Amino acid sequence: MDENQLTLLRELQKENKWWMTGKVPSELVRKFKRADYYIYKNQLESEYPNVIYGPRRIGKSTVIYQLINFLLIEKKIAPRRIIFLSLERPFFSLVKNPIKDSLQIFEENILKEPLESMKESIYIFFDEASRSEDWALHVKEYFDKKYKGKFFVTGSSSPALFKKSSESLVGRHTAILMLPLKFSDVVRIVSDDENKALLATLSKVVLRDSFLMAINQKNPKMFYGALQTTYVDVGSEGETLLQLMLNKYLLRGGYPEFYDKKNSWTDASKIMREAYFDAIISYDMQRVFNSRNPEKIKQLYTFLAATTAQQVNLSTLCGNLGISRSALNDYLSQLQQTHLIKIMRPYKKNKIKIGNDIKKIYVGDVGLRNSVLGITEDEINNPALLGHLAETVAQDHALRLKFNLDKKGICETFFWKNDKKEIDIILEVSGKVIPIESKYAEQIKSEDVQELKNYVAENKCPFGILLAKKSFQFDEKNKIISVPLWLYLLMC
Repeated sequence: MDENQLTLLRELQKENKWWMTGKVPSELVRKFKRADYYIYKNQLESEYPNVIYGPRRIGKSTVIYQLINFLLIEKKIAPRRIIFLSLERPFFSLVKNPIKDSLQIFEENILKEPLESMKESIYIFFDEASRSEDWALHVKEYFDKKYKGKFFVTGSSSPALFKKSSESLVGRHTAILMLPLKFSDVVRIVSDDENKALLATLSKVVLRDSFLMAINQKNPKMFYGALQTTYVDVGSEGETLLQLMLNKYLLRGGYPEFYDKKNSWTDASKIMREAYFDAIISYDMQRVFNSRNPEKIKQLYTFLAATTAQQVNLSTLCGNLGISRSALNDYLSQLQQTHLIKIMRPYKKNKIKIGNDIKKIYVGDVGLRNSVLGITEDEINNPALLGHLAETVAQDHALRLKFNLDKKGICETFFWKNDKKEIDIILEVSGKVIPIESKYAEQIKSEDVQELKNYVAENKCPFGILLAKKSFQFDEKNKIISVPLWLYLLMC
């Protein structure tokens, strides 16, 4: 073994401390496990490589460490049959072939068994694989040789992750999108032991199943009944607690570090604004998309963040920013591919006829939005701002609900507009349309619900949903279910 190989071995030993200790360092395995962890755990033995992609700093590396810990502690996998490689570490930029060389060192000095003759599986984890443009070629090579290797790969940007490599693994990998934490995840994070009994009463599976049955059978009573059972079980104290958690979620969003008790909102938001936001613009936009004007992209995101959940006229936006329509389309696509924004199109039954000029654009995460704009804890109480943030969160969770109910369909939601009339969210499930209106206010006025009633009647929808701050009731005649936002979010 020459000096370079020995140096590489030492670096791998630093990253894979379980080779010596038999366990993952406790500071890397956080007690809280997001919902995605349980899905990934069931895919550890899947035939194809698993590729997890999503925004930076949402906990992909933490989940990987938790999976490794599961393999060691519960599956009793020998520590030397697991290798973790973080390709984002500066050291690996000095290694000509970091993946190939690392696996060779692992095979010869740690595993001490030829890969081609293995009888038991090994587990290979590549973190931030997009730092190596040929990662997929290496995975394909091992996969094609039928080695007993199980691959988990992560990357922060899907364009970067699959750049120059998508063809290598066509039909040979499982792509999984990980997003910021849902409200239900955050509820579990911030809850203390006394609230565990409360959370145990909240079954999103029951609510989802009743929602789907109510749609298919055109019987909104089924869904309302399940909601009512949960609402009653939560009780008044539980509702107060969940409302406080929702207030926190509307400020902090779904990035795990916003819930680190060591940092105040002021400190955490400053870090996200100055480190994360700048990094994603400079790295993803410039390196992956070859963008020449990152400042314009920052300016565009800032404008869209300030107007989240509002309609945007793209032609007008070009004039305001002083850029061409072609440049604007490119920037919007880049922001969307890096999960910083979500674009909603107006709803038409014939999707081909949907226009391209008017859109509703939402930020990908309200916490990141608030940190970039420098929103303080006092400013978040502005009713108009809360209304836009509540709709942004509702739209995000509607997309997740759509995915969970219809994994094979296109995961998209819409808005509806006709003259001055509008419905915030149009959700298509089982070929049927469910209109959703967000009115995050203390009091619901009759005019707040009128357009929703009209839409349900005119389009023969199974029912409509009004997302309110407190209101919980069922208008059986007009088939409108008013639901507190916190209860709806827990279902998604």
